[in-house]
Amino acid sequence: MSSLTNGDKQIQIFQNVDKLPLINTKPGAWVCDLGSAEINENPYTGGIFIKDELAQDLNSDSFPVNEWKYILEGEWHMIQNGKKLIAKPGDVVFVPKGAAFLSLKNPFKAFFVTNRGGVNHQPYVKAKL
Repeated sequence: MSSLTNGDKQIQIFQNVDKLPLINTKPGAWVCDLGSAEINENPYTGGIFIKDELAQDLNSDSFPVNEWKYILEGEWHMIQNGKKLIAKPGDVVFVPKGAAFLSLKNPFKAFFVTNRGGVNHQPYVKAKL
């Protein structure tokens, strides 16, 4: 990571994010929180999310936070209200808090921004090394 200083504010560049450590939060789901910031007194977090070939379908009856995902690789396949949605590299997806949908097991990689603030993710017990 490189940074430039101007007063007390720092610009941060996260280089080679593909080499940053990921935490396995559930089978096939990996996350790397790059950092958090306060926006209008609400904590936001940004980072990398990867769903790999071991992931299973994930049903969300009520998504817990607002989240933006920018798809970097693969495709994110979802079903909401009986309609199949597919996000491809270059697409941006907004998932509002409370959304109900089924996330299918297709592998993908995304940059995310969410209003959950900084979280100490608990590694999945059977994480692959």
